[in-house]
Order: sequence, then structure tokens, then C-alpha cells
Amino acid sequence: MKIIGLASFAGALIMSILTIVLESALAQEPFQLTPNARFFTGMERGGMIVSGETLIPAGGRPGSGTRIDVASGLGVETGEFSTFVFQGLILDNHMLDFDYLMAMPTGVKRIVQPFRFQNKTYPAGTLLETRIDFNWLRFCYGYKILKVSSFSLGPRMGLHYVNCAATINGDSEEAGVMSNTRRLDAVYPVLGLDARFLMPHGLDLSMEAEGIHLITRGFLTMFKLGVTWETIPNVAVSMGLYTRLVQYVEDNQVLNNEWTYGLTGASLGVMFGF
Repeated sequence: MKIIGLASFAGALIMSILTIVLESALAQEPFQLTPNARFFTGMERGGMIVSGETLIPAGGRPGSGTRIDVASGLGVETGEFSTFVFQGLILDNHMLDFDYLMAMPTGVKRIVQPFRFQNKTYPAGTLLETRIDFNWLRFCYGYKILKVSSFSLGPRMGLHYVNCAATINGDSEEAGVMSNTRRLDAVYPVLGLDARFLMPHGLDLSMEAEGIHLITRGFLTMFKLGVTWETIPNVAVSMGLYTRLVQYVEDNQVLNNEWTYGLTGASLGVMFGF
């Protein structure tokens, strides 16, 4: 009986301490470096579905590359990603967004037709192991031009830098073991729109859309729906659904390097404010 009574007392004491700590945290004012700005930084982790196609010749020579679908042709269908996030709100109207997405989806596929990648031929029946390495930097500035109660809307502008490397390893009786890597990158200025709705209990609903079409050099679009919940001051959890589509085309060769990738996924994250 003494043991049961002691355990009950200890449990009640722990619950009391947790209640006091939580109430104290919720009563605190958020810490800010300056009264005119609020910043959050953190990490997100998620999974994505990969789609698209690639054509990688060598030196622009006709016949030195084959266009292929990355999902059905190379087996690269899904992957995981991590994103470093930095957000800022200055003077209640100026919005800053920076994120750095890193992903390396892989796939294994036995091809039924010959495939050429940067002037290397992988014969039919070759077992291909493919890795696509994405490094995607995004920086945007937005300004709230409309604020009605808890709703805000504003245009945004920014830059996306996409660095992408495709590595293809092949193993066949005819050609033996072959490995080939090609890395390409591109910069895309973008225009967009940001809409937010603040709900009770620290919930922030957001919609972000950005895009550009560079005529002969390709295009980029991004769309994201997000929910951020500041559970206690300066600590927020986030959830998001997004899609990113990017096309890169060189326009200075007879046969240009080309790739088009679609990334669609969901993420969970945690951010810390200051």
C-alpha cells in the first residue's frame, strides 16, 4: 500500500510540474531579436513522387543521347527529401522565404531497348541503377497588399536555383559494367502569389504559388499548401503538400541537354522562432 501511495504521489507531482511548466510556456511572450521582425528557421522531412524525362547527349552530337522517361524507363518513381527552411516577417508586411531542398531518389530497371546517355550505349537487357541528385535553392520576397481580418494576400518575386545530377550505372553481359554521371544547373527568376489565413490557437494556413517560362530555356512552377502551428512560443510544427515542376533546355547545341522533372509530395517539420 505504501508503494502504491508513493507511486500515486509521484505521478501527481510530475503532472503538476508538467502543468505548471506548460502554462508558464504558454504565458510567455515570443522572443524576438527586434520588435519589428519575426523569424523562423527549421527543417522539414518528407516523401515525394518523381516524374519526368531526360535527354543527355555528348557535346550536342545527334545520336549521342536517348530521351527516356525517368519513372517507366529508369525506375525512379519515389524518394525522400530534407529541406532547410528560413522565414521572416518584417514590419508586418514584408515576407522573406528561403529554403534548400535536398533529395536523391533512386531506381532499378532492366531496359528492353538500347539506351544512350552522354554517348555511352547501354544494350537492351542491361540492368540500370539510376540516382538523381537534386539540390534546389529558393529565395522569395513578398509584400502583403491586402489584409482583411485574419486573411492576407500579396505578390512575391524571387529566384530558384536548381542543380541536378543524374548517375546511371549499368551491368550487362555484352558491355560489362558502365557508369556515367552528368550534372547540370539553371537559375529561374519567378513571380508568384502568397495567401495566408490566421486561425485561433496559433494555426497559420498558407498557399504559395510561383512560376516562370523562359521560352527557349524551359520553365519552373511551384505550388504549396501549408499548415503551421505554433504550439508554444517560438516552437512551431509544420505540414505541407506541394508540387514542383522544372524543365531545363540548353539552346546552343544541335542536340540539347534536356530534363523535365516533377516532384510531388508531403512534408512534416519543426521550426524555431526568434
